[in-house]
Amino acid sequence: MTAPTHIAFGLLTVASSFSLFSMSFHRNIPAVACAIIGSLLPDVDSPNSYIGRIMPFASIPIERRWGHRTVTHSLLCMIALSVVTLPLLAYQSACYAAVLLGYMSHLIADCTTKSGVPLFYPYPAVCVFPNSARYRVKTGSLGGEGVVFGVVVMLLLIFMPISSMGGIWRSFRYLMATPSAAYSDYRSANMETYLNFEGQWRHTREKVSGKALILDARPAWFWIFFNGRVLTCGEHGAILPDKVRVEETDRPVRIQTIQLRGETCQKFIERIPENSFVSGLLEANASFEVEEEYPQGSAVSFTTREIEFRFARKEEISRFQPSLRGLSERVKDLSREERGLYNKLEDLKMAYPPVHYLKLRQVERELADKQEEIEALKRKKVRFRGMLRIRLIGEQL
Repeated sequence: MTAPTHIAFGLLTVASSFSLFSMSFHRNIPAVACAIIGSLLPDVDSPNSYIGRIMPFASIPIERRWGHRTVTHSLLCMIALSVVTLPLLAYQSACYAAVLLGYMSHLIADCTTKSGVPLFYPYPAVCVFPNSARYRVKTGSLGGEGVVFGVVVMLLLIFMPISSMGGIWRSFRYLMATPSAAYSDYRSANMETYLNFEGQWRHTREKVSGKALILDARPAWFWIFFNGRVLTCGEHGAILPDKVRVEETDRPVRIQTIQLRGETCQKFIERIPENSFVSGLLEANASFEVEEEYPQGSAVSFTTREIEFRFARKEEISRFQPSLRGLSERVKDLSREERGLYNKLEDLKMAYPPVHYLKLRQVERELADKQEEIEALKRKKVRFRGMLRIRLIGEQL
């Protein structure tokens, strides 16, 4: 067969093989190049072939020594090639597989020609199929090889989209569009992923559909960022899906960690990047309380000694201003005592006959101590320790 047919059949063989194992082929340019080289390599034994004209230093000696369609068209040479190209494994296993699969595709394609190939060289038997020469292809013929080339190109056009979707099994899961199938795709993805969904809001039963960034997932539901909010999509979620599909991008997932060792809330909020999601559990150095009320299921939840963030935005965390438990009541009590001492001091100053100055100094010291105690309480801050995981996202969101 001619070079274009071998190249097309080699690409089809590699693409279909990779699809069975959910390996990417369409974006892997080195693997595509290796598949093309492997599909042409057996014809290096002929100076008239495409690759023979590129490598005359190899094709001429091989043809003089063994002739065309002999040793290079055998399993023996393919085994030797698998040993010679072993360094490719260190670079990329897909390239190693592509070279060998492309080489094998050439041998299979030539078996369908009139003359066949000696697969088990040096054993002289020629391997052909089908058995009847009437149904085998004549190299370069329009009615024979031309038809084969057209069929191979059509199949290649079918398998390349399947490869772009992640292989046969992932394409099947994509067609199923169930949460469990989407979760399998999410688990196998290495890059940032989006969820394409159709469904209804849980409480209103209104229809909803769209595309949302996936933050995390479980077998039955997803955490997504949709319309400026972090929501759950799936069983018992805010969105009840009818169809869900995972779309993988070429952008890596960016994660940053922040280690806290006794920092105030304001300090660690300053360290949080804009346009990000925060998750983590922090422990306080004392019992605390907050004035802000967070509804059940929100991104911020807390007890008297701990606070947990689950994909919280910076603006949500900024509303969280903890104070020591009972601090406000203690400050109010001391403030009342301060006012009492102040009034007592004013009364003593206005008393007649005048009181002894030592008594005035004593009340003034008590007032100053009370004011200092109030200021010290106000300066007390809740401090946190723990680790925060920051999920960074693109500006498009």
